[in-house]
This record gives sequence, structure tokens and C-alpha cells, in this order.
Amino acid sequence: MELGRVAAAALSGAPSPIVLRSPSGPGTLALGVAAFVGGVGALMGYWCERGRVTADPAITALFATHLDHGRRRAVRLHHELERVIAALADRRLDVWVLKGMHTGYQYFPEPGTRTSSDIDLLVRPADWTAACDVLRGLGLIERKHPSQPRDSSWVPPAIQPVRTLEYVHADAPWAVDLHWSLNRMPFEGLETGLGFPGESTEAVWGEFRSPVRVLAQPLLLAYLALHASSHFYGMTLVRLIELVLVAQRDYAGHTERWEAFGDLVARTDSGRFVFPALDLADRLVPGVIDRGALRRLAGATPRRLRRLVRGMTPATAPQLHPYPALRERFVWLASPREALAALVWLVWPREDEKLVTPGRAVAAQWRRVRRALRRIVEARVPKA
Repeated sequence: MELGRVAAAALSGAPSPIVLRSPSGPGTLALGVAAFVGGVGALMGYWCERGRVTADPAITALFATHLDHGRRRAVRLHHELERVIAALADRRLDVWVLKGMHTGYQYFPEPGTRTSSDIDLLVRPADWTAACDVLRGLGLIERKHPSQPRDSSWVPPAIQPVRTLEYVHADAPWAVDLHWSLNRMPFEGLETGLGFPGESTEAVWGEFRSPVRVLAQPLLLAYLALHASSHFYGMTLVRLIELVLVAQRDYAGHTERWEAFGDLVARTDSGRFVFPALDLADRLVPGVIDRGALRRLAGATPRRLRRLVRGMTPATAPQLHPYPALRERFVWLASPREALAALVWLVWPREDEKLVTPGRAVAAQWRRVRRALRRIVEARVPKA
């Protein structure tokens, strides 16, 4: 809650310095872990360094560590991304840089304040196989989840140890997440509609040695909100801050841009999929999202989903283990047809968008039951 209060004050233009109060109980360690979970430790460190935020010396030192690792990690991921982009350019493959590896450079105070675990890239569907060959040629190993055929994760061959859970370590594991669509699929039969960027919703970015593409407005805000909302029970504070920074930079005072955003969301039937994160971002910094746009989004959102969102707060949106995995997928249901599609998906799993055999369906259901039971037990057994 304290980190959310400080972030809201800093983003709203409160006079400096903003006092970050020391929490009671576990104190500094608990605050550091909360900042790690929310993805805001490095940003807090930057604000402390610049005098925007003031805190006890122990807390200031803690967030200075977060910032130091954030900066070194940004340099490391920049190097890895340069290597990947150059290899894709050698094959004349167009690539879009998505999410934090883009916004960290263009919207945050500096790249190290927007820590990332993954490098998210988008390629044309026709270039998917060639792009996978490029990553394989760089020595990366594919880790693909059968329920997400549009995405694949590529990791270095060597084991990447988790060095700490107190902050985003400079040498923490990283991966390249490759996508061939901006859509997300909560389950087979329900898919978001942002599709693929066109010429009017992309821009060329010269941050790297080889030019890359990034999303332009209004698609950028819609995609960031879609991605943040898709992690319904785990919307981290940094993703909400990201939306605030993008809206402040690109939309403040531009009614026509909000109209274009509303048109895009309506055309792609994406209102319910972007509403949760934008509503929470607006409650973090009131007024950052256009009133009319937010009303239209709320009107396109099922009543149950609106009620769930309104029961959350920006500081408490991310929930720690256990995640209600199936509920997170089913919050988007808006019709009996979608409910039926969800039931079919639940009863008969798919791999690579094809129905599995009856034997594999039974095995998949048993794995789901075991995971659910394990989450229930772990949630109720007191920790030693």
C-alpha cells in the first residue's frame, strides 16, 4: 500500500520530496520484497536518487541496490537484444519490440527503472519458422507451452540460477518470448482481437544498430492494457505505472487520440479485455484516463467483471500464491456461447490448437486436479 501511495504521489505531480514511510513489523526487508513483487524497486531507487522521494537511510540503500541491478540488467538485456535483432536482420525478417523493452526506453526515466525478465518480440506469421530458426542458430532453446501455440519462449542453454527473490538481480534468468500475434487466448473459443499491427499503428525505432518496429498509438496503449489485464489476479504495480506514463506522455490534452483509441477498442471488440488495467491505472492517478473513454470501456465490460475490478485496488491487485488459475481465465466470459466454449476447453484440452487423444485428455485433467489440490493445501498449511 505504501509503495502505491508513493508512486501515485510521484506520478500526480506532488511536491518533492515525497516521504516513504517505514513499514512496521519486518520493515525494510518486507518493503524490498513488496517492491520486487510489484516491479517498482528500481524506479523507487531512481526517485530516491533524484530527491523525488525520501526515506530512512536503510530503505534508501535498499532501493539503491534495486536501481543498480536494474541498470546493469538493462545493459545486459540490451546486449542480448542487439544480438537477436542483428541475426533477424541478416535474414531480412521484420521484428517488433514489445512491452518493457520498448517502454523502458521511451516512457520511463531510464531503461533500468523498468526491469524485465523477458525480451518480447513480434514477427509476421509467415516469418515464424524462419525466426525460430534464427533463435535456434543463436544457441537458444525453445520452451513452448502447448496451450499457447502463438508464443514460444527461448532460453540460453546453460542453467540460469535464481540469485535472489529480494530484487530483480542483474544476472537473473532471461528469455526471448516470441509472438506472431498481439492477440491473447484465455481458452480455445475466446480470443482477443488486436491482431497484427498495420502501417498506421507501427513506428520505426532506431534505438539499436538495426532498425526495429514498435507499436504506435492507439495500438500501444491498447496492447499494454490488454497484456496487463490478462494477468487479472497478478497485475503488478509497474504495469499500472507504465499505463499512466504512456497516457500522460501521448494522450494528455489530445481528445482526438482518445477518440482514436475508443474507435480501435470498439472495432476490435476489446473493451472488456483492456478495462481492468485502465480502470486501476485511473484509480492510481485519477484523471489520467479520459472519462468518456473509461465509461465506454465499462459499458462494454460484463457486470461480474466490473464488480471484480471495482473490488480491487492498484496496490492490492497483484495476488501472491496460490493463483486462481481457472477463474483468471473465466473472468472474461460474456455470453452463454463463451461459457460453453470454456466448458469444452476445460473438459477436452488441446495441444497446438488440436484436440488431444482421450488418454492424454484424462492425463491432462489429472494434472489439473493435482495442481488445484496442491494450491489448496499450500494455502491452508501454515508455514514453519
